[in-house]
Formats: sequence, C-alpha cells, structure tokens
Amino acid sequence: MTVAVNRVLLAFKTWEERKKEVEPLFKAGAADTGTLARLQLDHLRQAAHRLRRSVRPDEKPFMLLLNNQVAKLEKQLFPNLLLRIFSQLKDMLYDGPAYLKQQQQQREQNLEMLKIQLKDAGLGSLAGRLEQHLDQDQKQVRLPMDCQLGPEKRLTLYMNFHKDPYGDFQLNQISGALHENGKIAKAQEFELSEWPNLKTNQIWSLLEGRALKQQYTDATGQENNRWVELGANAVQHYDPDYGFDIRTALDALPAITRNKDELVRYLENGQQVPTYWKQGRSYLSIHVQADPANRTIKLLDDKQQPITAEKLNQKIQEQGPKVKVLSVPVQKNRKGVKNGHHQ
Repeated sequence: MTVAVNRVLLAFKTWEERKKEVEPLFKAGAADTGTLARLQLDHLRQAAHRLRRSVRPDEKPFMLLLNNQVAKLEKQLFPNLLLRIFSQLKDMLYDGPAYLKQQQQQREQNLEMLKIQLKDAGLGSLAGRLEQHLDQDQKQVRLPMDCQLGPEKRLTLYMNFHKDPYGDFQLNQISGALHENGKIAKAQEFELSEWPNLKTNQIWSLLEGRALKQQYTDATGQENNRWVELGANAVQHYDPDYGFDIRTALDALPAITRNKDELVRYLENGQQVPTYWKQGRSYLSIHVQADPANRTIKLLDDKQQPITAEKLNQKIQEQGPKVKVLSVPVQKNRKGVKNGHHQ
C-alpha cells in the first residue's frame, strides 16, 4: 500500500526548490531579502488556500507549522499592524478566492484534455477517476494499469504524468512491460513526443514483437509514415522510402481471404489478424501479421506457429476438398483491467 504524500511538507519542499532558482538573482543583486520573503509568503498562502478545504487528519499538525510560518513572514513584511491586517483581509477576501477560482478553471480544462487523450489512447478506464489520481500538489504522478491477456500472460502499463511550467499535468511517457509465466518478456518506455497518437493495442503489438506503421514528424516538420518495431536492443525504424507496402504484399498472397481494406488497416496497426487460407473449395485457419524486415506478410497456422505458403498448400492437398462455412474471426479484447494509484 502506498503512503499518501504529506502535501504540507511538499509545499515547503517546493518552496526550497523555487528558492534555489531565485538565488542567482539574489546573489547578483537583482533581488533582496524582502523580495524573497514576499515570494515565500505568496507561495505558502496559496498552499494554505489549496489545502484548507481538503487537509487530511495526518496533515493537520503540519498545517500549524505552515500557518506559523505565514504569520512570521507577515510580521516581517508588514511590521505595521494596520498594514498587516489589511494584507490578511485582502488575501482572505480577494486574492485567495481569485486564486482558487483560477486554479479550479485551469484544473478542469487540464483534466478534460487529459481525459480525451486517454480515451483516444484506449485508456478510458483511467479517465473516469483521473481527479482522484492527479494530486494538484504533486509534480509527477505514475499510474499503473494491469491488463490480463491470458492465463500466463499480462500487460502492465505505467502512465507517467509531469507538471509543465504552467502548472498543467501532461502525459508524456508510457512504460509498458509484457509478462509471461511471471517473468518480464519485454519492456519499453515510450516517450509520447516520439510516439504521437500511440494506442495501448499498439504498445501490446510492439511488445509482442510485431511491427506497425507509425505516423511521425520528420526533420522538415512534415507529417510522414514509417514502419517501426522493437528490436533486440533498441527501437528499429525503417526509412519512409523503405520498399514495403502492405497492399502489394497481400496481392502476392491471393490465398489470404478477408476484406483487403480491413486487413491493411489492422496490419498497419501492428495487429495479428485471424483469417483463412483458401485453395479451391478448401480453407485453413491462419493468422497474419506485417513483416517489413522481409517485405512480406508473416503467416502463422491455427496454433500461431510460423508456416509457409507451400506448407499451407500441402496441408490443403493432404486433407482433400472440404467446404467450410466462413465467419469473420472476432478480435480478442483485453480483460481484467485494474487501475492503480499515484506515487
């Protein structure tokens, strides 16, 4: 079980980090002790406004420390009692409510954009409870998601959110790991700046060793496409001019039955597609996937073992003429999704 972060102590820690950023100005004479004290007072007052309505029992004793530090800074900056009272009233009646309203509007807009991004990526189950996970006082949050793929296989994803300089959370990295028989078979971190519009089923495909056609922005700033897969030690990118076209590869294997537009879409997305191999009136259940390294379509039998076109034709000849009623195989969906918590 993860221990909740003490947000009051976090506010003090954040100030110390911010203070280090200001210190060069202080040493250069561009700021004085009064300016530093004013910045600290504003920082702690804002923290007090954020926490006052949601402070946990374990944080209440630390709120006394925060309030005492605020009072100390107020006396330092406003030694005149009337000016100090005016500053406190202004903070309580105007500055504080205005700050909270601005923060609430910004947070709602930020969460809405993130929910759209998560749903587009196939992570809609996280979107519904995003408010609970993204603590406003955290700088980074790591959310786990577990997908059971079979009795001995599961996919673990970690969504890594970081706050940008404007105070908004951004989903900028997804870490994925494929587990087989209790061990990690393959793991990879995906920086979303390098993997735009990445979907969870694409992460699954890549970790399974399949290639997909990736949209990316080239050096000239133009949108382009290229094949990509996870190699033994690194990501393998194929040049956009690399001579591999799915439709051409499918035309070279006319025995594969299924709507071609559908096949192209699935194969370019990195999926392993169930279909049939047809010769005359006989059919065999097979699976196909893109194989850009060899500029062809990889064939697998009904047990998902690699097989050649020659062996498939030989199997059909051995079994003799057989008429089979075809039905479009249903793509298997992930199940057993569990959401986690932030660290």
